[in-house]
Amino acid sequence: MIGITNYAVYVPRRRIRRETIAGAWGAKASPGCKAVTNFDEDSLTMAQAAVWPLAQPGVEWLAFASTTAPYWQRSAASLIAAACDLPAEIATADFSGSLRCGTSALRAAFDGVGAGSVRSAVVTAADCRDGAPESAEELLFGDAAAAVALGREQLLAELVASVSRSDDFPDEWRRDTDIHVRSFASKYSLTRGYTENIVAAGRAVLAKAGVKGEQVARAALVSPDGRAHLAVAKALGIAAAAVEDVRVTDIGITGAAMPLFLLAQALDRARPDDLVLAISYGDGADAFLFRALADGGRLRPDDGATEFPRYPLYRKLRDWWRAAGGLTEISNVLLRREEHQNVRLHGSLCPQCGLLQFPITKVCGSCHQHGALTETPLARRGHLFTFTSDFLYDAPVQPTVMAVVDLDGGGRFLCQMTDVDQAAVEIGMPVELVLRRMREGAGDHYYYWKCRPAPGGANHA
Repeated sequence: MIGITNYAVYVPRRRIRRETIAGAWGAKASPGCKAVTNFDEDSLTMAQAAVWPLAQPGVEWLAFASTTAPYWQRSAASLIAAACDLPAEIATADFSGSLRCGTSALRAAFDGVGAGSVRSAVVTAADCRDGAPESAEELLFGDAAAAVALGREQLLAELVASVSRSDDFPDEWRRDTDIHVRSFASKYSLTRGYTENIVAAGRAVLAKAGVKGEQVARAALVSPDGRAHLAVAKALGIAAAAVEDVRVTDIGITGAAMPLFLLAQALDRARPDDLVLAISYGDGADAFLFRALADGGRLRPDDGATEFPRYPLYRKLRDWWRAAGGLTEISNVLLRREEHQNVRLHGSLCPQCGLLQFPITKVCGSCHQHGALTETPLARRGHLFTFTSDFLYDAPVQPTVMAVVDLDGGGRFLCQMTDVDQAAVEIGMPVELVLRRMREGAGDHYYYWKCRPAPGGANHA
């Protein structure tokens, strides 16, 4: 028996109301808001945040899927694995090119676990797509990430059946030279592309499993607009009450992340023996039918959402890295030498007095033990020891809060704060470390760790 052992999602804390976007163009507003990345977030950092709760030492295969990966040539999955402090022996893979790349990765992972080539795997998908200014896509597209863990033991849901369809139908695309998504938005595109493929894949997987639509308890159906999936459910004989809310009014249409996000949401609401159907769309369709084996309740509510008050500020932060530059190139010798410290977040533990220090050092700062210190992973949570506001640092929003964090279990860490209202920063507040895009230039993206208020901590921004 193979199936899903765990799941997690990540939603950025920032929001922008659709009426704020529409108002900037003098257009009619659609209801609700959408989730958007902060200026220091991208698909890679969101995926890392989703994977971290699932990053157990026994994971043997990690896949990252996105249509907005920050690299055309460099494995984001490998960087995510390092940032989650997974062993170098792990196999990694990157998937892209289609909105169903997340479920393509999921299918490959199930094939590997089913064949016995890997015992456990994690698949993550994330997207932060841009629609052209003043377009319907600009109002609809939201940012998010999700991750699922697969294996053979301690299953939350078993895989009952799966099918795939390929369809070279041009309805939505983005060339290698494009910033924004392009589409043939029409009723024909919707019915011939989305509806035809989703219904066909749904009927095929139900027939393969020998069940009917009315037996499905939870249906995770992707949607291009927040409405079309309801007609698909009706065509498959699935009750409207069983269909997962795609959260278009408070998060948006989340691209490659949507299938795994909705699957995690469905599993979180399922009860033992419930049948859970998940279908993705993009140049064809993937359909999976699961049987829940345990109660869900693992997802925590979104916390600390903060709205952009003005469209120009949102646009400024959205486009910040496209105009950035000027950073001196850092040699790969230095990057490799400091990977365990700066990416995996390891410090030095003194075996004599127990002091844990960061950065990695050869001499204990307390008892002066020399040479026998042990490299040890740092905790990713702690409390604010002290902070200052820096108005000179080059950032899109001033000031930048510089923080010193006392990490749980030992170690003191200097970093910037993010997703925070400066007026709400307090000494002693609980914080968590998050991977963020730090600088841009010399033809590369540079990532490092920042801290932000932990859930239940201070106000966010």
